Order: sequence, then structure tokens, then C-alpha cells
Amino acid sequence: MANASAGITPSPASRISVIVPTLNEQDHLSATLRGVTLVPGDELIVVDGGSTDRTVAIARQFTAQVLHSRRGRAVQMNCG
Repeated sequence: MANASAGITPSPASRISVIVPTLNEQDHLSATLRGVTLVPGDELIVVDGGSTDRTVAIARQFTAQVLHSRRGRAVQMNCG
């Protein structure tokens, strides 16, 4: 990510990827994803670790990029 204090300016093509690892988060996921602010070119990726509740269905209401991986935050973040 660019560091404005170092005099580095992000290029117009710069973008970020917000990766959200999940596991049985149906009770909190909607509020969490509503709080994510993206600009054009940014992406939201949800990586589910095998939820048995409605987590995946809720995530799909916010992004088409819902991936599945083994459990574990590091595994899920790397998958994203």
C-alpha cells in the first residue's frame, strides 16, 4: 500500500482486496460486510472455512467472490 507520508502517491490503477475469512458467522457477517467501503477497482473476497450455517448465503448477498477453503485464518487468507 502506498505511504503518503513517504511521498509515494498511489497510481490511479491501484486497488485493494478486502479478504474476510469466515466460519459460522451468520449472526455478525451482514453488519461486518455492510461496514466495508470499497471504491471502483477494489474487491471484496469472502473465504469460508466450512460453515454449517447461512454464512455463505449471506456473503453472496454482498459479493460474487465467495471462495471455500480448509479452516484456519492463515489458510483462508492465503486462499483469498
